[in-house]
Amino acid sequence: MNNLTPMMKQYLEIKNEYKDCILLFRLGDFYETFFDDAKITSEILQITLTQRNGHPMAGIPYHALDNYLKKLLESGLKVAVCEQVEDPATAKGIVKREVTKILTPGTVVEENMIDENNRYSLLIYSLKGEEYIFVVFDFSTGELYIDTFNYSENEILDFISSYSFVQILISKNLKTLRNKIKNIQSNIYIEELDEWYFNKNFEDIIKESYEIVNIDVLNLNKNELLSLGAVFKYLEITQKQKITHFSFPKRFKNTNNMVLDSTTILNLGLLPNKENKGKTLYDIIKLTKTSMGARMLQQWISKPLIDKNLIEERLEIVELFRNDKLIMEEMKEYLSSIRDIERISSRIALLRATPRDLVALKTSLDALPYINELLTILGLETLDEFHNLKELLNKAIVDEPTTQVGTGKVIRKGYNDELDQYKEIFENSNLYLKEIESKEKQKTGISNLKVSRNKIYGFYIEVTKANIDKIPQYYIRKQTLVNSERFITQELRELEEKYAIAEKKIDELEKKIFNNLIVELQKYIKDLKKLSNKISKIDILRGFAEVSIKNKYIRPKFNEENFIIIDGRHPVVEQFTDNFIPNTINLTKENRFVILTGPNMSGKSTYLRQIGIISIMAQIGSYVPARKAEIPVLKNIFTRIGAKDDVVSGKSTFLVEMSEVSTILNNADENSLILLDEVGRGTGTIDGISVAWATSEYIYQVLKSYTIFATHYMELTMLNDFYDGIINKRVKVLETESGIIFLHKIEDGISDKSYGIEVAKLAGLPGEVVDRAKEIMEEISNKTEFENKLKSMKKIKQKRFKRNENQLKLF
Repeated sequence: MNNLTPMMKQYLEIKNEYKDCILLFRLGDFYETFFDDAKITSEILQITLTQRNGHPMAGIPYHALDNYLKKLLESGLKVAVCEQVEDPATAKGIVKREVTKILTPGTVVEENMIDENNRYSLLIYSLKGEEYIFVVFDFSTGELYIDTFNYSENEILDFISSYSFVQILISKNLKTLRNKIKNIQSNIYIEELDEWYFNKNFEDIIKESYEIVNIDVLNLNKNELLSLGAVFKYLEITQKQKITHFSFPKRFKNTNNMVLDSTTILNLGLLPNKENKGKTLYDIIKLTKTSMGARMLQQWISKPLIDKNLIEERLEIVELFRNDKLIMEEMKEYLSSIRDIERISSRIALLRATPRDLVALKTSLDALPYINELLTILGLETLDEFHNLKELLNKAIVDEPTTQVGTGKVIRKGYNDELDQYKEIFENSNLYLKEIESKEKQKTGISNLKVSRNKIYGFYIEVTKANIDKIPQYYIRKQTLVNSERFITQELRELEEKYAIAEKKIDELEKKIFNNLIVELQKYIKDLKKLSNKISKIDILRGFAEVSIKNKYIRPKFNEENFIIIDGRHPVVEQFTDNFIPNTINLTKENRFVILTGPNMSGKSTYLRQIGIISIMAQIGSYVPARKAEIPVLKNIFTRIGAKDDVVSGKSTFLVEMSEVSTILNNADENSLILLDEVGRGTGTIDGISVAWATSEYIYQVLKSYTIFATHYMELTMLNDFYDGIINKRVKVLETESGIIFLHKIEDGISDKSYGIEVAKLAGLPGEVVDRAKEIMEEISNKTEFENKLKSMKKIKQKRFKRNENQLKLF
């Protein structure tokens, strides 16, 4: 290392401070990486690995930084951007360089590096026992949630699975949890925070971030404040600036919202992931026109309302749009003009807004009077139109600015007199050149003489070699070409100096003016966030109206006595099926538990899912796919549908299944909906029936939840003999000479056959295998004592369960 240049020594000094980062080191028009960083970067970005003085080196062009940064961050890396912080032309010795920002997957706000979806990060702070503080935040929007949870590690992992986190921060004492998180999400970026992040010096940083004088207004306990302070410290350190764009923290557990677990979100197909994109509830009802509305819709679906008045408020607005289709369509057009105000305001707060951000903001504000006109007609609250802000943006920014500030093509003429003067020199240079060219042609008599400029040589006069004998003595030779010579004159030299000064001044002044403008805009941030929130709601509810008309949805009604859905339909499946068969559910406080039997492929799971989805649609304020819906406002929805092994953690299908059932039994109550499909099938038949029977009794007697239990265990239908409130239903099947036909219709009764072999035949098993299966079934059936078993089951004594009042309540 003795042969290192001063610049390389500077690199190593800076790298030593940021050992956990890929260091992008600005060197002229490139960001260079060296040593191991270069090897990693070249492999991920697929760029050439070169050498400098025998050391590995890989570089990316400065103008393409965002594209390459995105790839590095998507690979789960932390990146430090090191800039030249003084002009190389005036620097004495080596140019001064500093890290200006540290980027992680959760701290990206640049428009071209993120999509419209939320980019949630999670901080987990461990207290004693199984008590944890969770802080969930989206740096790009300023949204923040905080709460204290009593969770086991499995419940923490379930929580993480419920959200598409891009980054997780954990306290140092959670190292073992890190590996378990990586097991379920291998690509997620995880960072351990040292204890000093969680020290007592949290009050000042929180006050500064929220610009408040008393932190009591946040209504957080001490440990929650410690955790919130840790988030702001982390962000200030990585961003090298104060963080002021976050909204006040909201509670996860509140009186207005249900929190759905990851199992329910996945089982019901509510939100898109890599496997089900395009075939979820979100995809069907998302007719939003703004990015902000699309993000808020995902939040609404994952956290349905449990306050009837708030639900009815949303439904009223949907009905207003439904009743005036012209306004509904016109509003759609105006909302299409609204850009991502939420994220633009975040970039303004972080001094990272671009000229195009400001044009997008101006375009959005221009649409507000038209939106307000329609809101007034509907009798709804109008929006703040931000007259002063709009006037400022109109005065300051040209209609089509360049992306690069400092070119003279961002700030509008008339906004700053000094800038205008230099721009005039710059812009009139072509006129001056034409005048000089005309004058020199007259003086020399050279008709094809040209006066021009390029970036390397500046201004010059070009004369062909055929006319070289006509040049005057005051021409100074500058460059020789194959067929011509280039010259400079004193007049051109003076013009070049003016031009160079003007160019430099334009660069300095425009950047200064633009930065000052961004600072001035920061006073509007909080109001812009409120505007974003209101527009998002209008956008979603207008979309609900449109999709309800398009798909023939009806307005749900709410009551506390009955759970009735007449001719309900699955909102997703019906979009991919020509003749979807609707079905009905009719439960009461007395008859609230259904045992559903029927063969595979007959539609049991679809029936279960559609009941859950319709309930969620109603509680987010949407119309629902049914002929009639009178349902209670549920506090929770739990599902146990489908079988899966957790191979990574070594959990069998049955253990995963029982873990999910455990969550339900420990958290459901009389205000819950439970949807169970094939509980107990992951183990032996006798064990499975026993577990399913006991689970059913517990739910019926203790939890008193509305429950649909789909099963192949015919023995469970005998629960109807023990409990008056348990109803037997089956899927109707038509038997014909050529085989069975699934009618997908739910009716009262018990399915007398499982039709497993018929289903195997439909699935395409070879005929000889199907025939052999029938032979074996007849042999087994003849030798079993199934009827005797059923008789013996009638001798089972009723068990009276009592609720354990000390059981853990998660929600």
